[in-house]
Amino acid sequence: MDYRAYYRKADGEYQAYYDAIAKAQDPDPQATARTRNAEGALPGEAQDKLFNVSAEIKNTFHEFGAPLPPLLEGCTVVDLCCGSGRDTYLAAQLVGPAGKVIGVEPNAERLAIAEKYRNKEIKQFGYDTCNVELVQGTPEDLSFIVDGSVDVVISNCTFNLSPDKGAYIAEVKRILKPQGEWYFTDVFTDRRIPQETSDKVENVAMRLGGAVFVEDFRRMAQELGFHDPRYVMTWKTPVSDEEAAVYPDVAFATITCRLINSDLTSDHCEDYGEEIVYDGSLPDYPEFFLYDKDIKFPAGQTCHVCDNVSVLGLEGCRYAKVISVKGDRSVHYGDIHGDHIIKCAPDWEGVVDEDDQPIQVSCC
Repeated sequence: MDYRAYYRKADGEYQAYYDAIAKAQDPDPQATARTRNAEGALPGEAQDKLFNVSAEIKNTFHEFGAPLPPLLEGCTVVDLCCGSGRDTYLAAQLVGPAGKVIGVEPNAERLAIAEKYRNKEIKQFGYDTCNVELVQGTPEDLSFIVDGSVDVVISNCTFNLSPDKGAYIAEVKRILKPQGEWYFTDVFTDRRIPQETSDKVENVAMRLGGAVFVEDFRRMAQELGFHDPRYVMTWKTPVSDEEAAVYPDVAFATITCRLINSDLTSDHCEDYGEEIVYDGSLPDYPEFFLYDKDIKFPAGQTCHVCDNVSVLGLEGCRYAKVISVKGDRSVHYGDIHGDHIIKCAPDWEGVVDEDDQPIQVSCC
């Protein structure tokens, strides 16, 4: 199956599609919000910085929670479909004056609100020079950003709006540095939404019609070079009775995702005998490092990990500031969980067909 084609709603005419979505959205920005201020949805280090963001920016923004990973100081961050710029200006405070944030937004009216307050925001932050660039554009064409120049890409429940999700993922991959991170929140489903439903712009505009079956997202991400998508936090997505009638039997979840851009990762967790230690220095994570929804690394403890996790502590990854790696990749130990297909195989003498006759097997 061509997963990219299944979710493609436009081929090159991206701006027109985003304009149609903006026109179809409810006048009340919060009517389309799918993220919530659930515990952990807004990082602790960003909460007090929200007071520095102008009221109009916050009141015209379409989401509540914010996908902002730790250790952004000094980074170059791209905020895709940044809207009126609330997350952009939160990130601008977290990267500091030595960092940079590029906000990309297709809708001219929303971008104008972010632009309107830019000088005021920078002054509020106490910076001598502006560290925010605002660009009207679409995530599917980031040609104004140099290959491999970005540390972190974020987006807040806007990937599902994309008319060409394959192009979106490919552009994120292209602009990220080696060991860079794509960290975002969006709505996913437990099955594919029928195309006749997702083809309706009004359904996409409400952040549900364009949601991707979570396994299709994994497949597309892996095909385009993100070998190991991880899901950090999940919440049930609020759906009204009227919306539920449009999507019978479909379950929606709002998920914060972490994807590391590294050639040192693989599409299956493999064992090289590596161990990591988290030093416990992140303010929001003094007791453990939250890697994904199932895995926490206790501070100060040595943890045996797979190749996809050990990259966090390798040179070039910003998490190496708080995570150290023991070991190297000179010896390969196979599947990190043990390969049951191989280890549980019967002896040759025990392999028989339905008539209890020995099977003649060959690898050639």
